[in-house]
Amino acid sequence: MKVQRLLFIVAMSVVLFSCGNSSNNNNGDWVTRAVFNGQNRIGSVAFTVGDTGYISTGFDGQYYYNDLWAYDPAGNAWSEKDTFPGPRRALGVAFATQNFGYVGGGWNASGLYGSVLYFNDFYQYSPATNAWTQIGSMPVPGNAGRKFAVAFGFGDPYDIGGVLGGTDGQYVYKDFYVWNEKSMSWSADNDYPGPKRQGAVSWTYNSAKTGYQAYVVTGTGDNNTNLTDFWRYSPAATAGSKWDNNLRRIAGVTDQSYDAGYRIVRTNAIAWQQDNNGVPKAYITFGSNGASQIDCWEYDLSGTDLWTQKNNFPPGGGRVGAVAMTIPYTDPKTQQRTSGSYVGLGGTSLASGLGGTYYSDWTQFFPNLPYNPDDYYAQ
Repeated sequence: MKVQRLLFIVAMSVVLFSCGNSSNNNNGDWVTRAVFNGQNRIGSVAFTVGDTGYISTGFDGQYYYNDLWAYDPAGNAWSEKDTFPGPRRALGVAFATQNFGYVGGGWNASGLYGSVLYFNDFYQYSPATNAWTQIGSMPVPGNAGRKFAVAFGFGDPYDIGGVLGGTDGQYVYKDFYVWNEKSMSWSADNDYPGPKRQGAVSWTYNSAKTGYQAYVVTGTGDNNTNLTDFWRYSPAATAGSKWDNNLRRIAGVTDQSYDAGYRIVRTNAIAWQQDNNGVPKAYITFGSNGASQIDCWEYDLSGTDLWTQKNNFPPGGGRVGAVAMTIPYTDPKTQQRTSGSYVGLGGTSLASGLGGTYYSDWTQFFPNLPYNPDDYYAQ
């Protein structure tokens, strides 16, 4: 999202915890767009460069993928791009800088490579040349890979990406690694003071007042403990830590009404940043908190530090391991610069080989419009 560039990562039962669309009066319309042209899948990664969004990797409960697909919002169309060159995988991470996308990490439990593998390799994608280049692997101790990490990227003038936490199947981690595109190198940054974390979400926001910032929230820690803390990363910070958690927790921590109604705690959700009538907001939906979720929450980035519930994702069941992205583009009808936020893919189970439902739908979210059931249809 940025051009705010972020990843979300991304990313269970179909019993729903929250109320349906008919039970709340908040705005938020979900409009069906062109179905994803690849195979239905879960645990993919997504990134945005320029006026195009990209989706790669993932699995469908049996097969793992390494294809790359580009979405053009102006034409509402998908096209296949150069194949991701690394081993097939799911549950990795992606981030983007000004001109490049990056994909790495993740997991493959198919036995195709001899065993269950956790990856720490990374690859750079150039939209200008439609070509991948392998870069240095993330310097994880013991060369251990990670799934369920969270990542975010910043454009000019930083052109950096960060990867936080995740799990190698045995332990949950809190280490943080920064990729510097200018020096083409990774560095370990042990500055993050928060808890161990997997299955979190992130988004980035660039304001005239604060510059670029990234936000990290949700997920689970050791022993699958639900996390309620909320962190912000400021790359421009020069004194003290670049991280702070001077933000309201996402569970009820006071007796005030705005805390009592929060139901944001979850893991393997999706998030994105999108302006709402000129006011910067962020959004979270899907994920699991003992049951799959369809509720959607809006966070005010303008300074109130408050969440508001929006209309739920349309009926059809909650999901995990979906993707989300915000893409700036020029409207072909008005020739005005605008941006759209999109969610899709994912499924009902992140467990390989255990069946479940996997999706290929693609839906645009309009935070200010009233919900219209005719705008969404199951694909």
